[in-house]
Amino acid sequence: MISDLRQDVLYTFCMEPLTDTPTKQQAVYRSLRDQLVTGALQPGERLVIDRIAEAHGVSAIPVREALSQLEREGLVEIRPHAGAVVSDIPASAVREIFALLEAFEVVSCRLGMKKLTEKDFRFLHDLAEQMKETNDLDTWLNLNRLFHESVPRLAGLPRIEEQMVRVGESWERLRRLRFADHKGEDKARADRQHVQLVRALEKADEDQALEIIRKHNREALQPYLVHG
Repeated sequence: MISDLRQDVLYTFCMEPLTDTPTKQQAVYRSLRDQLVTGALQPGERLVIDRIAEAHGVSAIPVREALSQLEREGLVEIRPHAGAVVSDIPASAVREIFALLEAFEVVSCRLGMKKLTEKDFRFLHDLAEQMKETNDLDTWLNLNRLFHESVPRLAGLPRIEEQMVRVGESWERLRRLRFADHKGEDKARADRQHVQLVRALEKADEDQALEIIRKHNREALQPYLVHG
């Protein structure tokens, strides 16, 4: 899901956010998914169809369809005699999530670097500058996700972008559930690496960009391994 902050940034830089009018099923799906990603719905919590339907002003059918989709994504379990239950995510998943984020970012760089324009680089530089200036953790985390998801979006790689968004949401959920008391990565170092990455992309220096991506992801992961 795109937060209000991320929506504002997309509008500011003329990147088109999601503006479609959702169907009933999509509206329920997005509402539940947002609650699952943010941790408003906790692992093991039951998802009662009738209550959800009443809360959203819909029949049971779109709720069942939404729950089926969330089950396919691993966010919900459908248990015999118990119905839908919020699935768990172990702290050990952090390795897999960071590996996927790194892999998608590497592919985005290789396929998208030469498609980026001067306007795109200005957008990325401005995002990096906003991250350097903010001292609010939630703001920084939102901008950080938007920064890393922007290369495939700007370069016209929608399938890669979609997968990066999904994995990014998994990381947000895991962070909130298992690492809520963790201070996270070194902000100053991450901010420097973001600027270095944009400069490498501007120069179309693939080797340097990939080196920065790998170093950035692995150094960001390390504190969570120590924490665990």
